[in-house]
Amino acid sequence: MTGPGRFARENLFLVAAASLPLLVIGLFLLASAVPRWLVAPPAYDLLVRVAGQYSQSRAPVAVDFAVRDGRVEATVRPLPQATGYAEVPRLFLFDHETMNAREIRVDLPGNLTEGDPPVTVPVEALAGRRVLAETKAPDGYEFQARRRDGPGLIGGIFGMRRYGERVSVVNKGRVVPIPLPSNEYVYGVSFVGWVLDEGSR
Repeated sequence: MTGPGRFARENLFLVAAASLPLLVIGLFLLASAVPRWLVAPPAYDLLVRVAGQYSQSRAPVAVDFAVRDGRVEATVRPLPQATGYAEVPRLFLFDHETMNAREIRVDLPGNLTEGDPPVTVPVEALAGRRVLAETKAPDGYEFQARRRDGPGLIGGIFGMRRYGERVSVVNKGRVVPIPLPSNEYVYGVSFVGWVLDEGSR
C-alpha cells in the first residue's frame, strides 16, 4: 500500500510531533473562548479613578474619591505651595450596556489654599444612584488593571506601542476591556465602586 496512509503509519512519530502543537493551540483558543459563551456580560456600571495631568492653573491639592453611605464623595486637601503643581484625578463611569466609558464631571472647590481644612463634596452627577464599594460586584465581576510596559521587540520595530495599563472587568475567565479614552497610555487607574441603581444616565 502506498500513498498518504502508508507515509503516516511509517512516520507516526513525526506526524504526532507536528500535530501536537496545533492541538495545544486549538485547545488554548477553545479554553479562552468558552468563558465568553458561558459567562454572562457585566450587569453593573463601574466607577474608576484615573490619575490626572499636572496643572499650574490652580493651587496644589490632593483629591480622593470614596464611597460613603452609597454615594460617591470627593475629598479635596490643599497641599503646600512648594508642591508647585495640582494633580487632579478624573472619574470615569463604565456603562455595562454600551460597553463604553465616559468621564463624570466633578465640581471641585478652586479657592483652597495651604492651611485650609479638607473639603468634602458629593459627586452630584451620580445623585440618585447607589454605589457599592466592595471590590466584587453582585454578578461576580471584579476590576482588574495590569501594567503593560511595551510591545516587545517585534512590536517596537513596527511601531506597535502599548504603554500604560490594560483595564478590564473579569469574571470566571471572561475578560471585558474598559475602553478608557487614550487607553494605550493610561496609568494610575484604580477602583472606586459599582453602581447598583440605574438612575439617570
